[in-house]
Amino acid sequence: MSTFFELFGFILLVFETLVGMVGNGFIAIINFIDWFSSRKLSPADMILSCLGLSRFAFHAIGIQTAILLLFFMDTYQRRNVNIAYSVLWLFIDTANLWFAALLSILYCVKIANLSQPLFLKMKRRFPGLVPWLLLGTVVFSAITATIKAIMRSRLMSECNTIESLLSNNTDSGIKTSDFCKYSILLYVVPELFPFIMFSSSSILLLTSLWRHKNLLQNSARDVSTEVHLNAIKALASFSILYISSFFVQILAIFFTRMGMNVIGIEVLFINLVAAYSSGHAIILIFINPKLKQESVKMLHQLKC
Repeated sequence: MSTFFELFGFILLVFETLVGMVGNGFIAIINFIDWFSSRKLSPADMILSCLGLSRFAFHAIGIQTAILLLFFMDTYQRRNVNIAYSVLWLFIDTANLWFAALLSILYCVKIANLSQPLFLKMKRRFPGLVPWLLLGTVVFSAITATIKAIMRSRLMSECNTIESLLSNNTDSGIKTSDFCKYSILLYVVPELFPFIMFSSSSILLLTSLWRHKNLLQNSARDVSTEVHLNAIKALASFSILYISSFFVQILAIFFTRMGMNVIGIEVLFINLVAAYSSGHAIILIFINPKLKQESVKMLHQLKC
């Protein structure tokens, strides 16, 4: 029997899923139409397309997982079903973090105004490497998701409570503790690398935009100042959503190890990550001129 908190979380998740699937699906469709008509995509549109598709899939899997957890737990506990959803979830979640990090790096090298030789070299070469980086992201996410899924059964049996991490009374307890510690690193490290890259590039870009905004403000160029200020607000909002989502995922891992209510934690976790995905899709549509223009056209047509 689902609790009131879990049902409320599910209703909220339905709303977030609708917003996220519409927003991310819109991003992917607009870029696909653009590619179909011109037979080419810019590096930014490539990343946005992959990000939109992966997040669309994330929302679809997230809502299915919540339905199984709340209403069909017996089905979800079947080994083949659980492994299938775990592999898909881990793959898409890791890919989403990497795609967002690549997008932040691309914006940084294209917009930031820095004079360091390494940054200038990266500014020239990074856009051409985007297709290979996207392919590498997919391969890396698939490998890490497979490894995590293989180890999942042992993690659930030996590391499902905090006592397993602290057990050191026997030789077997010591081995279990060591295994659990390293298994946590297996979950954290693949998400830590894109988080570091995203944070570094976002800080550089925000710093550069803020300095440029101050220069424009001193020159009394109000229109350009307003544009840069809006860009700073959008990037800051994106950064807050990304960082919050990252720490929620890390906390979810440790809370699960402490033996807390698995259903409640997973529903809350899915809700928070879905909120990040939906919110970022809306931000991307409004800061991207092409997507914003197409969304205005579509809203006008619907209104008519």
